[in-house]
Amino acid sequence: MAKLVSKVYGDALFELAVEEDKLESIWEEVRVISQALEENPEFLPTLKHPDMSMEKKQELLKEVFGNRLSTDVMGLLDVMVRKNRIGDLNKVLDYFETRAKERQKIGIVNVYTPIELSAADKKRVEERVLEVTDFASLEMNYLVDKHLLGGMVIRIGDQVLDNSIRSKLDAMSRQLAAVRL
Repeated sequence: MAKLVSKVYGDALFELAVEEDKLESIWEEVRVISQALEENPEFLPTLKHPDMSMEKKQELLKEVFGNRLSTDVMGLLDVMVRKNRIGDLNKVLDYFETRAKERQKIGIVNVYTPIELSAADKKRVEERVLEVTDFASLEMNYLVDKHLLGGMVIRIGDQVLDNSIRSKLDAMSRQLAAVRL
């Protein structure tokens, strides 16, 4: 259900931003909210507290964000409070961010290697990914995975390019198992 909530509210905000040609400004406001929630981890649980009235929640949001957010984004927060969905705010913001990145052709790439890559290797990986995709730019995340024997695994959204030694060994094992003597 939470995924549906994030999609419904995230899509509504995204479609509004695109329709009114405000994607960049609303995206910046989404970042402001995300940063505030990250820096103040007690804020969202306070807003979710069942003893706090809807009016108090709305007042608190206006106090904290009122002068920093547009009426469009404040409207989203207001609706989420009224529908008792403010607990899903982080998921909605993440969903919006994903849609905005797709629209701007920004790819999110996770590269798993057994050791840290050098700056030159990272640059080559990024250049190669840009060559073989339709992305205009990339957000590269380089992660060390000690379980890999060698090679690398690249994840772009739902796609996985597994060029690790482990996957090559597994493939060789399957081929050998298929050989009849």
